[in-house]
Amino acid sequence: MRPTKPTKIDRFMMGTTLSTLLAASCASGASSAPGASSAPDAGAPAPRAPELLAFDLQEGAIHNHFFRRGHIAAHLLVTSGVSPRLIVAFPAGNMGVAAWFDALPAPVELSVEGGVSGVERPGGMRGVSALLVSAAPALRVHRLVLGSIRTVREVGRDGELPAWLRADVEASAAPAGGSIAVRRTTLDGEHHLELLIEPLDGTTAALGLDGRVELAAGPRGLRFRVTALSDEAPLTPVPLDEIANERAGDDPRHRQALAFLTYREKLLAGSWRFLTYFGRDTLLAVRMLLPVLEPAVVEAALGSVLDRLSPEGEVAHEEAIGEYAALLRLAAGRAGAQREAGHAQREPGPAQREPGPAQREPVLDYKMVDDDFLLTPLAAEYLLGSAPGRARAAAFLARRTPGGETYAQALARNVALVLRLAAPFAETRDPRALIALKEGESVGEWRDSEEGLAFGRIPYDVNVALVPAALRASARLLASPLLGAGPDEEGSARAERLARAWKDAGVFFRVELPEGEARRRAGAYAASLGIDPAPVVASLSGTLSFPAIALDGEGRPIPVMHSDDGFVLLFTDPPPEALEEIAGRLVRPFPAGLRTPVGILVANPAFAPDPAVRGLFTAGHYHGTVTWSWQQAMLAAGLDRQLARGDLSAHARGALERARSALWEVIRASREASTWELWSWAVEGGRYRLVPFGAERAHHDESNAVQLWSTVYLAVRP
Repeated sequence: MRPTKPTKIDRFMMGTTLSTLLAASCASGASSAPGASSAPDAGAPAPRAPELLAFDLQEGAIHNHFFRRGHIAAHLLVTSGVSPRLIVAFPAGNMGVAAWFDALPAPVELSVEGGVSGVERPGGMRGVSALLVSAAPALRVHRLVLGSIRTVREVGRDGELPAWLRADVEASAAPAGGSIAVRRTTLDGEHHLELLIEPLDGTTAALGLDGRVELAAGPRGLRFRVTALSDEAPLTPVPLDEIANERAGDDPRHRQALAFLTYREKLLAGSWRFLTYFGRDTLLAVRMLLPVLEPAVVEAALGSVLDRLSPEGEVAHEEAIGEYAALLRLAAGRAGAQREAGHAQREPGPAQREPGPAQREPVLDYKMVDDDFLLTPLAAEYLLGSAPGRARAAAFLARRTPGGETYAQALARNVALVLRLAAPFAETRDPRALIALKEGESVGEWRDSEEGLAFGRIPYDVNVALVPAALRASARLLASPLLGAGPDEEGSARAERLARAWKDAGVFFRVELPEGEARRRAGAYAASLGIDPAPVVASLSGTLSFPAIALDGEGRPIPVMHSDDGFVLLFTDPPPEALEEIAGRLVRPFPAGLRTPVGILVANPAFAPDPAVRGLFTAGHYHGTVTWSWQQAMLAAGLDRQLARGDLSAHARGALERARSALWEVIRASREASTWELWSWAVEGGRYRLVPFGAERAHHDESNAVQLWSTVYLAVRP
């Protein structure tokens, strides 16, 4: 084996040998705080041992391993197939390590043997270690990224790798096919990431002349231990028994998934790809989990949203933290600049790369419009509607944001924003005055892929469900003494008047097709997908009515059927005839409706006459003809809410009960995927087959194995 030349080896090794570094890092054991004394205080009670949370989930070819203990939390995943992959994602700082291997002539299995263990070194480096095994004769790293998970997401396997990211990597190899160590210092110069690769049982490892790691199998195949470490400040986990009350479902997988994403500082949106705060995800998840969450978790979630409100009262959609925040500030050329986190990375110049803690201040993104109308419904439901919330409301609202205002003052700013944004439509009844995506933005609500609204500008869910719900919730809050010295009766009455004006906003989204035309379009679309058109056509009778997914900039409806009826069911009180129409869409088979045997689809473009629109909603699109777990749960929660009403006709109640039965049938059929973010499908031999999203080359993205709002089945049950 030819010798390899280390990169920046003197600075990397820092006075220690590689073998010593590996020995210290790969030892498995309980985590402990850096600098803590090993001698217990004889007079003090024994501290509670750090809780171990360790579980595995398989998502097609992706094997996910979750580990959390004390200061350590990590999600390690390996992907099998012709292009194997390793990713380790840390909630601390939303940082991670990713290695993509060269494509192989045939698929191979890459798996973890013996589970994942925690590692903690003096000096604050902490992470996880695992033994990886494969029958492949060799693996060669195609790309190695040590950095923010946002960077890993954006760069991916084949995206452009910024020069600064390549230059900052330091690597060294032990002689004779021994261990490889790769390290990177973050842009601020204060934090570090390491990946250690230790070949075992005859496997050899080497750094090629191009700096890429090469692994060759021994007599027992490829066997090598990987250890991924970071020194980002850890979050504070909430123990399992402090998250949910006795009314929560007993599904251990959903409890574990929720626990991995729950911290005292904030709730995380999903793993591996969204290991940080998302306002919308937090508010929707907690709204559905509210009956089973402990008050401290609800308040951690609400507090995280209030802490991040803009001066105008807008809810922050997402935060860029750690190195990604530093990158945005450096790219902007000034510390403290508030830049939108969705912009493409630009190369920071040498003068912009001076270290400093201000660079890592979170950068908040306010481009979404839906989350602004989700805060007051949750706040009113918890603080005014639940017994624990009412008892704790005054103390909670007396807390202060990082800017020094009370939570009551922050919430009042959001209430004022809701009333201000709702006024133009209430005054004019012009559909062009409805809530639209912000100027210059192509996304603004949960269907936040570029084509998720068929390039519409005025989304259905925001205008028909969320704005009216936020106005009614604002009226409740203003009528209470929670937001000020006493009730604001005038403000409450104004909010009620605005809510009444918004009650009929749905009329602008209404799409109607004669029976013959609806049958023709549905039958032709079904045949184009290999679906038997006969039962599809037979399920349609009479005029077909459904709400458009969005309006275009001129207020014209875009005729794509969708699942956002769940918002209407959960947040509003529609008339009986509207409930019957919603129920029909859940019962009729796709593409006459939304139901498939493996899930309710979030979009159905069968009735759009424009083939270009239909092409935006395929089984490979992130918001296409796919199933999102939380959308099914929201529909279920919404149906239960409507069935609890006392003013329903027998006909409407029967329609809702049939829809509920059909919905739970498909939820049970897709139970294996229930913690996933989303999934797709295929038809083989006339039968539907569930397909993990990201498993096919045609898929435009991939799913998370655990998603915050996919854990809500702990509260939403048949």
